[in-house]
Amino acid sequence: MKKFKCSKCGEIIEIPYGIPKPESCPHCGAPGIYIHRIDEGGRGLGPGRGRRCGARMGRM
Repeated sequence: MKKFKCSKCGEIIEIPYGIPKPESCPHCGAPGIYIHRIDEGGRGLGPGRGRRCGARMGRM
């Protein structure tokens, strides 16, 4: 299950994988811009994807 949180009412919304993020909060009716994913889902890219990843700063 994917977990989302509504920043308007604070409720946690659980949705099965394969189902898109809800367009509105089922608890308070807030639009989808207030609903954010809170689990570790996504593409699994993790930290270290920035431009400086692996670069040694200050050494030449």
